[in-house]
Amino acid sequence: MSLSKTINFYGRFLIPFSRIGYSLKGLKTPEQYPGLEGRTILITGATGGIGAALAIGAANSGATALAVGRSTAKLDQLVSQAEGLPGRIEPLRADLSLASDSLALAQLLAGRAGGVDALVNNVGILNHAFEQTGEGIDAMYAVNILNPYILTEALIESGALAPGAVVVNMASGGMYNAPQNLVFMEQGAENYNGFAAYATHKRAQLVLSDDWASRGLDAYTMHPGWVDTDGVKRSLPKFRKVLRSVLRSEAQGADTALWLIGQRPQPRPGALWFDRAARAAHAFKHTRTPLANDEDIRVKLAADARTLKSRLESGDTE
Repeated sequence: MSLSKTINFYGRFLIPFSRIGYSLKGLKTPEQYPGLEGRTILITGATGGIGAALAIGAANSGATALAVGRSTAKLDQLVSQAEGLPGRIEPLRADLSLASDSLALAQLLAGRAGGVDALVNNVGILNHAFEQTGEGIDAMYAVNILNPYILTEALIESGALAPGAVVVNMASGGMYNAPQNLVFMEQGAENYNGFAAYATHKRAQLVLSDDWASRGLDAYTMHPGWVDTDGVKRSLPKFRKVLRSVLRSEAQGADTALWLIGQRPQPRPGALWFDRAARAAHAFKHTRTPLANDEDIRVKLAADARTLKSRLESGDTE
């Protein structure tokens, strides 16, 4: 990003995306969120950051939080933090960079009595160099969009996510920097652009939310604001160093997702939910003209999911 674009971007969003903007809107994270009591909420990437705050907020509101993460130790620590709360946290170990683990998780939940009332596709990564998963897939593509798609579709197919259930996709203000496209959806090692990939994946979440909403789910894509998480510390160290004093807390980042699950406002096609309201999904003119249409996005994800599942069934994951 050029210096002028950088100044424009941060100058435009510093107040609204920071804890200052959260406070100016009169928002506060409540002790409990109405509408969550007795609900079963599946949260990916739950062992830290916004995901952990989602799990604790859900359990404190009387829900059962199905917390998904790779680390057994971190999951155990999260469960211990929920001791004595009105609800509870149930740990589920899975590596959601892998379609095999995503499908196994969906199969496990398919047999759960009562199904899943809400799913928060929270897990996400920003890499600055190309990495592959153990299944030979661009890691950012797998974690940010392909495997959340595979997991959600499998839960819908099994009936674990029935019509009327809630799906929340955790996006980012980074999506404002890219139009809808396929160019950066899945990349190889040469000229890898992690920022463009991240923006592309987050914008594609809007397509999925609209599709799932058209099929009877209350589906939303939301932006948590600029939150001080370990992921930000790892992927955006300079950004964090400069803005740490005004970054939002993890609980503030989780707020809109928990509010959406509890209140279930009418989904709005193409909207990005931010600070408990539907907002425009574009901030700059250059992103308004898509380089790929919605069907292009859906077709690619469906085709890649079929191919990957076929490879897993045949044992070919190299």
